[in-house]
Amino acid sequence: MKLDESCIANPKAEILNWTVKSRPIRNFEISDLRCRIRPISKLPFYSCLALLLLGLLLSACSKAIPEQATWAGTIELAQGNINVPFHMALDLRSTKPTGYFLVGDEKTPIPEITRQGSSVTFGFSEYGAEMRGTWDGAQLNGTYVRHRAQGDTLLKFSAAPEIDATSRNQVRSSGGDSLSGKYRVYFEDQERTQSAVVATFWTKGESLYGTFIAPDGDYGLLVGDLSGGKVQLNRFTGWQAIAMTLEKRDGMWSGNYYFQNDKPRGFVLLPQANIDALPVPKQTTIKNPDVPFAFEGLSISGETIRSSDDRFKGKPLIVDIMGTWCHNCLDSGPLLDELQKRYGNDGLEVIGISFEISDDTDLAKKNLQLFKEGNGLTYTMVFCGSLEDENVNRRLRGQLNNFFAYPTTLFIGRDGKVQTIHSGFKGPGTGEEYQAQIREFHELAEKLVK
Repeated sequence: MKLDESCIANPKAEILNWTVKSRPIRNFEISDLRCRIRPISKLPFYSCLALLLLGLLLSACSKAIPEQATWAGTIELAQGNINVPFHMALDLRSTKPTGYFLVGDEKTPIPEITRQGSSVTFGFSEYGAEMRGTWDGAQLNGTYVRHRAQGDTLLKFSAAPEIDATSRNQVRSSGGDSLSGKYRVYFEDQERTQSAVVATFWTKGESLYGTFIAPDGDYGLLVGDLSGGKVQLNRFTGWQAIAMTLEKRDGMWSGNYYFQNDKPRGFVLLPQANIDALPVPKQTTIKNPDVPFAFEGLSISGETIRSSDDRFKGKPLIVDIMGTWCHNCLDSGPLLDELQKRYGNDGLEVIGISFEISDDTDLAKKNLQLFKEGNGLTYTMVFCGSLEDENVNRRLRGQLNNFFAYPTTLFIGRDGKVQTIHSGFKGPGTGEEYQAQIREFHELAEKLVK
């Protein structure tokens, strides 16, 4: 046999007509072959050579994983019953690859990316999760795994290089079935009088956006489409894998909320123009206002840092109770860093006191470093132990009433006493709520440094 580099329209059909020792050649797969091999002999020597060359040619023609591209993929939730589309940008050219997930215009950095041959791994150490995929010449196929003490959660995913991003997140409008507006959310597994969750939806250009806002923060920005009175809004960032499905029946929107493989939560939506009219949720307060708030933790460098240290005496402080696993903490971090930079010359100091999934000190220091680097943060962070109740009760609930949210932000005066406590955080996906919160934090910081 000999090689001919001319192209053929249907390489598989052409090869099926080849013969070796008067028998058709079968049982092979072709991904992107556009080369011709013509049989010129049926001698045994050439039969062996043909098979060898065919194997080499198929290997040579295999498409390599793109070094730099935007990808479109899907991940399976609810035991494979819900497919959540996602987008990501990857740059694999260097020895330290980088990338981020895209939800609308929002970018969530991927903390760690490693590549070995045709395998790519995304690490979310802070969240105790990872994604492992294998390139098959056309797409990545693999599994997302979230590790927890009670067991692992596994979600199948696939992703391929995106050819045309212009149609991404388009809304196929169905006229009067517009979802835009604000609603009160009533979950089926919850008493209606206890509902303090708000839904907000809006359109921008050709995209439909929305989120749920709870007392401890929002669910993150979701993007989807509206068609024929039905909606599916989606979010995947490595930290979060969620979907909301909605349908309009008898003039009312109802649907299901999906988180990873958890059982879906049914809900209904009722219009709520004034969200300030909702019942006020429980408030976190300081137990003894006359006693300074105390904290102690380990810095990334291994130094023990205490609220009683000389560096904090006479300074106004913002103490942020957070965790690197917390997606609302990802949203609040940049604002806190902005406050540190703007009011630092007036003596203000921001400290993040972190409670992590694991009590592993080395892992916690690594996660804090990833958290700071990934979000460009400069303020001090310390590790205060795990999320176990015994630890949290000892360090926090002994000083605070009704502590329930990560993050919870304490604004502390120069005398060490807590002036204001802000529970939760409403991220960019909440629109005006987010902007109002930014203004509130600046006003509180200005009050501290006066």
